[in-house]
Amino acid sequence: MIFGVNLKKLRRERSLSQDELAALLGTTKQVISRYENGQRVPRLSVVTDYARKLGVPLSALTGEEEAPEAAAGGRRVPILGGAACGEPIYNPSDGTEYIVVDDDIPCDFALIAQGDSMTGDRIYSGDVVFIRRQDTVRDGEIAAVALDNELTLKHVRRLRGADGSVVFTQLLPSNPAYSPIDIGGEDETRMVRILGKAVAVRFSL
Repeated sequence: MIFGVNLKKLRRERSLSQDELAALLGTTKQVISRYENGQRVPRLSVVTDYARKLGVPLSALTGEEEAPEAAAGGRRVPILGGAACGEPIYNPSDGTEYIVVDDDIPCDFALIAQGDSMTGDRIYSGDVVFIRRQDTVRDGEIAAVALDNELTLKHVRRLRGADGSVVFTQLLPSNPAYSPIDIGGEDETRMVRILGKAVAVRFSL
């Protein structure tokens, strides 16, 4: 991952061990190791805090140029953080980082895909997914879904009873190695909210 590569580069440029960098950033050597190996990706608010502690611009860690204005023929939309393509484990961030998007993409914000449960739709970890804000989607469409304040990117399908009412909602991966997330039933206590519909993907090479 770009973040882990850049963090490791900065650490080596300053001749710091993982223990020393962890102490500087207020975390542990194990967390630093996972970052550098691409096994873990922090929320944007964490990256912002690390950039402040290291005295570097945010782009030094994210690799994303921080242009004050959108490029000609484009506009800026906020990156709200990471969306898990797998189990929903990443929280939305604070939207302080922006990305330039073409004017013809009808989106309101972007998310960074993490995980491999949506590879059947050619969405891979590190790709930027553009989202149009709306509180419902049609069956089969890909949505950004907040599940107990954690964010996941999945196809949405509703299972209806004989009277037409929704009995269960399924969040479906497109990688057969993953199981659907079933939401509903009498014992359901999770809070679920659709944040928007995925409208475009920018691939990461």
